[in-house]
Amino acid sequence: MAGKTNRMAQDRNLQAVVSHMAKLEVSGLPRNYELFHEALSGADAALSHEVLALSASPSQAQLDEIGVRYQLAGFIALATPTGRGQEIRLLSELREKMASGVAQKQGFTRVLEAVARSLREDNDAGPRDILAEIEYLSVSLSDAVVAETELEAMLKDGAERIAKAERDASAARAVTLRDRLTGLPNHAALAEHLEALYGSDADDHEAALFLVTIADLPDLMQTYGEPAISRIVKRTATIFRKAIKKNDFLARIGKGDFAFVLRDVNRESLYSIAMRLTASIADNLAFATSDGTTGLGLSIGAVLQSDAFSPQQLRQQATAALEASKANGRPAVFVPGEMAR
Repeated sequence: MAGKTNRMAQDRNLQAVVSHMAKLEVSGLPRNYELFHEALSGADAALSHEVLALSASPSQAQLDEIGVRYQLAGFIALATPTGRGQEIRLLSELREKMASGVAQKQGFTRVLEAVARSLREDNDAGPRDILAEIEYLSVSLSDAVVAETELEAMLKDGAERIAKAERDASAARAVTLRDRLTGLPNHAALAEHLEALYGSDADDHEAALFLVTIADLPDLMQTYGEPAISRIVKRTATIFRKAIKKNDFLARIGKGDFAFVLRDVNRESLYSIAMRLTASIADNLAFATSDGTTGLGLSIGAVLQSDAFSPQQLRQQATAALEASKANGRPAVFVPGEMAR
């Protein structure tokens, strides 16, 4: 029933997005669908106001500018520097400028040799002749110094451009690893973190993966609407942040889905940790209903890192525990060969 309700809500959302885009005659690019979905969801009031205030037939550049400014994932590539192409062009410019500088130095060397030879061979040269030769040398040297100064400035500018490109690329990558609603790491960041757990540089500290889902989220969304659910998710993220230690990892990986990677834990502590997470939400997050107030329910599945030989298997085992939790209404811990409480 919950799955059917969720699909119906998704269909209505999609229809609203398509209808609004058609009304404004917006091109059906994937990133445009993302932009209008975010706007119609109401999760970001400023974004919603800006998009819904657009006049008919907005330019793609105008849409892209909004998407980039609000750091939507589909628009990140538009703000990312061209990378290798920019570096290749810069190196080509530097090569040309260095070739010009070398030519200037070679020219000065030839002039210097010519002047020295002239002074050696012309025994009748007077002070005026010598001064003329020195002036000739001075002009040639000045040209070489100008070329060298231009090269130095270009090298400095190039270094600054490369450093800026690196900063921009780093910032763009950080955005792709961050959940925009909560500011937590996202699904991609979790995948990287799990890979690191099994990497060659991993330490020998035991870790555990907890997958946490807000229970009955589709029904809650149907009752309270998208903006209210977004506030609940943000509040949940805030509570979860306070529940972890400095070296632990927390990510939002779905609408109402979170993942914890907790360090220095053992099998005996997994269930009690899951119960503490459940209690932290029950004690700090409640919302009004027609029958009074009610707390938010959680489904939690946990597994030890040492029970899996890869990040993929770790996720599979945690997902199996999560499904067991949804079925029996209490946290579940994966144990090889059985599903324990």
